[in-house]
Parts: sequence; structure tokens; C-alpha cells
Amino acid sequence: MEFFFGIVPEGDIYEKVMNVREKYKYLDGSDPHITVKASCGLTEDMNWFPACRKVISGFRDLQITVGGPRYFGDKDVLYLDVQSDELIELHKQLVSVFKPNEESIKKCFELELYKPHITVARKSRLSEATIEEMRKDILLDFENNHTFSVSTVSLFYRANKTEKYRIKEDIKSM
Repeated sequence: MEFFFGIVPEGDIYEKVMNVREKYKYLDGSDPHITVKASCGLTEDMNWFPACRKVISGFRDLQITVGGPRYFGDKDVLYLDVQSDELIELHKQLVSVFKPNEESIKKCFELELYKPHITVARKSRLSEATIEEMRKDILLDFENNHTFSVSTVSLFYRANKTEKYRIKEDIKSM
């Protein structure tokens, strides 16, 4: 079983990402989301869950701003930029529950390496030319920033890598 904590973007943003993915027949293991805490340390026994729920429920609504498309690496991942000081603080507090070592922090891009984003597509599944076409298409919808408020962080799970991630539980903030 694999887990991560994430936020589903508001409907309009979600739909725009899905529309571009569908146009280019890009099927991913997860729907559009913003990862708050990656899978490192999230074990099947779920002993960590009560502490994580307490951290999340102690937060007020998060203000999130979604900006234009960008790339990670050598155009390896096309994503929408996400800005939110509250989200970064929530990420840090969730990571602190697990007390990760340096290797884990690097592996999961946590703490100072954390870059909130919404993945649009990965080059490993499409050609670079197709990824660039997707960037041009989605840029039309994200030339201006979109800001929304979030009161729910979800725990996502899947039993194995062939499954799509699903929501196991929604956790409301204050």
C-alpha cells in the first residue's frame, strides 16, 4: 500500500489540467493534485496517521496560487507552479512527524527541496514535442494566476503501482 497527503485543486483548475491530459491521451497514476507530503515514511501500519491528522486539522484554510506551466529537469516533468506560504509550513510540520534523515529528505524532495506543483505530464510517457504542445495549450488557461482557498487535505492511497491513487480520507482544517 502506498500513501501520500495531497490537495485536489478547485474544479476549474482540475478540469483544465484533465482536459489537456485527455486531449493528448495522457493517463497518469493520479488525478491532478498538489502533494503536501510524499510517501516517504507513510507505512501500511498507519501508526503515523493520528499525528498527521492533528497537524492538518490544526491549520486554518490555506491560500494557494496556481501559476503558469514550468518544467522540472530537462523538460522531464511539465507542471503548474504553486505558491503558498501556508502550504509550505504545513508540509514542514507533516515531515517533522516522521523525523526523516538526509537521504529520505533528498529522495522525497522534502523540506527545503519541496516545490509545490500540479503535474500536468511526464516526458517518460510522452515525447518532448508532445509535452511542449501541452505546455502551449495549458498556458492559454494559466497566463494569469488563479488563487483559491483550501480547507481539506486528503490522504491518497493505492494498493499497487498498477492502480490509480484514490482518496482514503479527507481531513478538514480549522
